[in-house]
Amino acid sequence: MARIRPTLHGSQLGGGNLSFEEKVVLAGRTGYPAVDFSLAEAHAYGDNAKVRHLLDANGVVPGTIGGVVRAGVFSPEEEFATALEHVHALAADVVALGGSTTGGGISRFAAMPKAEAWPIAVERLKRMDAALDGTGVRIGLEFLGCPVYKPETITHWTSRGETHPFIQSLAETNEILHEVKSRNVGITLDSYHWYGSDGTIAQIRETPGAWITLLHINDGKSDVARHDLHDFDRIMPGEGNFPLADWLSAISHTGFDGFVALEVLGPRMAGVAPEAYAAAGLDCLRPIYAKAGLSLT
Repeated sequence: MARIRPTLHGSQLGGGNLSFEEKVVLAGRTGYPAVDFSLAEAHAYGDNAKVRHLLDANGVVPGTIGGVVRAGVFSPEEEFATALEHVHALAADVVALGGSTTGGGISRFAAMPKAEAWPIAVERLKRMDAALDGTGVRIGLEFLGCPVYKPETITHWTSRGETHPFIQSLAETNEILHEVKSRNVGITLDSYHWYGSDGTIAQIRETPGAWITLLHINDGKSDVARHDLHDFDRIMPGEGNFPLADWLSAISHTGFDGFVALEVLGPRMAGVAPEAYAAAGLDCLRPIYAKAGLSLT
């Protein structure tokens, strides 16, 4: 039976400077079946056998392991090609650690009009998909649908000439994956970006479960209109007006079997100790899961 299990996310560390080992121990101690981390963290800790022993000793598995595809869709060609050359070896490490998913992003803006950027992105995604073929690892690309961002984020985009709207919704992400005929490139579905881009439950139901690779869950303030949601002003699931039980239920019915990470960016949980943050994450999910007819375990 398909399950949606919680994984401890780096944003739940409350700014705490936890080591990789401390993070894994925290996940196990607070009842998370999984923990998110990067290959860089794992490699710094030790070889694959040592990392696997740590995970097993704490009763957790990898949720998401970052760092398999080390270039963006619109990175310079040499950088992109070099990154793809390393995919098989890096994916092999992910599998050796017990993982099967990694993350990435899809550009909200492009440096050229969408009609010109689209075929370039399709070609790049086809190559990314082919590079992952046979590795046992899928990548979830996160679209950014939230309408309002920090000034420094906007500056980062504009400084690179990225001023033309590109992919900003689940519908557009599905459209490009259909054109790619993707097998290994999927979606990181964040409830904030889904809701902030006028996403619908129907769109989720139309999404192949095999394409939903990762989940991020959070909520938005009830007194803030959809089109005014700020990416760095999220609140805990259940505190706002997102239809999260329906969201999870629809995702479950696609056949998705994987992990959901709490990602509450902004001041709401700033300064909360990692252990308290981890516990609060599970506490806020329980009533939502119950309403959706799902189990946390």
